[in-house]
Formats: sequence, C-alpha cells, structure tokens
Amino acid sequence: MNKYEKWYKQITDNAKNRVLECYTERHHIVPVALGGADTKDNLVNLTAREHFICHWLLTKFTTGKNRYKMINALRMMRAENPNQQRYETNITSRVYENLKEEYAMLQSTTRRGKGNGFYGKTHTEEARHAISEKNKGRKQPLHEKQNQITAITGRKRKPFSEEWKQKMSEAHQGEKNHRYGVEVSEETRAKISAKMKGRKQSDEEKARRSASNLGKTKPKKLCPHCNQMIAVNTYTRWHGNNCKHKHIL
Repeated sequence: MNKYEKWYKQITDNAKNRVLECYTERHHIVPVALGGADTKDNLVNLTAREHFICHWLLTKFTTGKNRYKMINALRMMRAENPNQQRYETNITSRVYENLKEEYAMLQSTTRRGKGNGFYGKTHTEEARHAISEKNKGRKQPLHEKQNQITAITGRKRKPFSEEWKQKMSEAHQGEKNHRYGVEVSEETRAKISAKMKGRKQSDEEKARRSASNLGKTKPKKLCPHCNQMIAVNTYTRWHGNNCKHKHIL
C-alpha cells in the first residue's frame, strides 16, 4: 500500500464515523467502474473537496485500464452540472496539462482498432436510410458553424509527406477512383453551367485564393494552333480545340 492509497483509506475510514451538516456527496469507496457495489458498506458521505481529492488519489494508486477509468472519472469531476455544486479546488496548469495529455493518449490507444466500439461493424441499409432522412433539409445552426470555425482558426496542419501523397495518388487511380467510368449527363452539365453563370466571387474569396496561389508556378502547355505556352488551368477554355486560331490556315 503506497502513501496515496493510505491517504485515501484515511479519508474514507474517517467519513464512516461522522455526521456532516454541510453539503456532502456520496462516494463509492471501491468505485463502481472497478467493481464496487452500490451498498451501504461501500458508500460514504464526503465534502465536495474530499470527494475531489479522493478521485485524484485514485488516479495515483490504480494501474492499467483501471487507471484510465479513474482519470476519466477525475476529468468528469470538473464538468459543469447545474444540479450539483462543482469544485473550487484549484488544479495547477501543469497538473491539468498532464491529466489531459494522458487521457488523450489513453483514449487514442484504447479506442483504436478492436478497442473501437464500431470496429468491424457497418450500418445496415435501414440505418443508412434513417440517418439520411433525419439529415434531409437540416440547416446547420449558426452557433454550431461558429464553433467549428473557432476550433480550426489558427490551426496549421503538418505538410503531407511525399510517401503519403504517393499512397493517396495510388489509392484513387483507375478503378479505385469513385468516379471511374461515370459519365456526366448533358442535363447535369447544363445544371452546373446554369448554377455558375453570373456567380461573382466575394472579395474575401478572391483574397483567399490569391494568397493560396501566391508563389506557385503553374505548369504550361503548348497550344499547336497559336504556338503559345499556356497555363494548364486555362488551356482548355481558350486554347486547344477552342483556340481562335484553330481554323486559320
């Protein structure tokens, strides 16, 4: 029994032989997540501070998967709950950082592969249809959109490695491409064309596209009709088969 377990035992043993008239919270001496029963001999009344400290101590002397469960329990102790007095106990920034980092790492290792509850499962056609029907016509609430924007603002992803780019390229080539063999009908082409006609880019969109292309050199292609080197992104629109010099002898 290490010092943390001794301190835990002292707090819970002391709580068995007293009556408190202040705000208290019920605490399972052996947590339910660790097999503890919801019985009188396994329950004690603790002050909010004692309750918080006990859950902190549990993260100190439990090991393996049990420690992961206790870290999650301690993390939830700080969650907001309008029906419960929450804890004024201060956690230093270092302790908070260590707690969150370890919890994130444990989540990553225990929820991947076979540890993921959906591992090896697929939605039935009925479930897919139900999800589709539920989301039809749904408009994203403004606060939800703002939260997403806030979450990614200022974030910079690491550049893709050449190996990753190669794998992605190979994974979408030929028959592996979801659009392989699919032909766009004239009706669909007409709809796309009508949708884009008259569309004007906002100044913000222009600035964003300009910034993303700044410093990039686009490859060029020789037009056989006007004998000019043209950037490939505009080649098919004004040159090649659409070149105005095509029919000039």
